[in-house]
Amino acid sequence: MSRQLESPRASQRGYMLLLVLIALVAMMISGIALVRSMDTNQLVAGNMASRNSTVHSADLAVQLAAAWLTANANTGALWADAPATGYYAARQEPNWTLPATWSQCTTTAGPSPCISTDAAGNQVSWVIHRMCTSAGSPSNQFCSSANSSGGGSAGKSYSTSAANYLGASTNFYRITIQVVGPRNTTTLSQAFVTM
Repeated sequence: MSRQLESPRASQRGYMLLLVLIALVAMMISGIALVRSMDTNQLVAGNMASRNSTVHSADLAVQLAAAWLTANANTGALWADAPATGYYAARQEPNWTLPATWSQCTTTAGPSPCISTDAAGNQVSWVIHRMCTSAGSPSNQFCSSANSSGGGSAGKSYSTSAANYLGASTNFYRITIQVVGPRNTTTLSQAFVTM
């Protein structure tokens, strides 16, 4: 009996080629997923950096607004509204998301502009409200105020059983900052100061 031998090529029938193609497709899909993951991470990191930039700009704007208040504290200018400088002598609760809330402030020059663009490209605006029921002298109306002078020691709190503080009262002012970043990010911050 004679036996005919098959050649090695005829017995393979392409199984290895099929396995290699499946492995290549799997590697290609995982490579695409890796590239997309890196793109997403870069976008998230960029957005976080942009947000941090707007927060830093808001902090600087609070300092500028407080300096503006200090410069105008003894002039009587804080008894009346001055919308062009972003100041209102009576407390209000505007809708902070409306552009009209921020469009009244137009002062862009001077040491303390109420609207400006910083080096990072953020547009910074402020609105200051004196925490009184109406404009005019704070002694003729209800204003949120504090008597800050007296015998308290540093690091202690003012409790209900503490001594009365009979110094000159100071008014509270609410500073609201809006920062619009170049990536269309918006940050709203508020700070209360007394003067």
